[in-house]
Amino acid sequence: MLLSRAFSRELDQDAVKGMEQVSKSLMEIWEILQIPSSPDVQAGKTLLESFFAELGQESADEEVERLAAEYASLFLGVGSKTVSPCESVYRSNSGMLYQSALFEVQRVYSESGMAKNDQYSESDDHISVELMYMAGLCEMTQEAGKTDKRQALQYLGLQQKFLQDHLLQWVPRFCHDLIDTAPPGFYRAMAYLLKGYTQIDSSLIESTVQELNQKQIVKKGRKKTTSNRS
Repeated sequence: MLLSRAFSRELDQDAVKGMEQVSKSLMEIWEILQIPSSPDVQAGKTLLESFFAELGQESADEEVERLAAEYASLFLGVGSKTVSPCESVYRSNSGMLYQSALFEVQRVYSESGMAKNDQYSESDDHISVELMYMAGLCEMTQEAGKTDKRQALQYLGLQQKFLQDHLLQWVPRFCHDLIDTAPPGFYRAMAYLLKGYTQIDSSLIESTVQELNQKQIVKKGRKKTTSNRS
């Protein structure tokens, strides 16, 4: 997933190239599906297009090195102002890592039968891990939707709950801080896209849940009518 990879660790040359292709494909898909956009998504898209346009004017090695330094400055405490990508920092009174939010998301992952990929060394409440959890639920929802609408609805419910209980509780503030701190370019673009993504995803999940619930009601009503006729 584009956003999860962007925040998980420094980007290498292959990752930067992959980001360009994935971001273009993502924007095209959103337009084709007529997914409602937002000012945040548009701002992120504009910044990302400018970033990749300028990228072609610099050597790949120099750009990767600059991005690595920017990542370290923003997220690893190297710079004068660091933006923590962990939920605990935003949701605890102490503003410290490894607080109750961490244990809450660990419980959620476990109850869902999911575990963090070994390639992620970050804390379980790191934004990259939380986004991967959502991506995993999305894949499970799509797969279940082919054969079991009720199971798909349950997975959608898990997505909706995680958004409401976790992502939407801290991501807007994280994005605000990152937009305020990051220079114009890749990471500011990611902040805008993340902010817009969580808003859009929440609306889409809510409307999809309502639609599926309505279909379930209609289906039950038809079965009852058929039974009465029999």
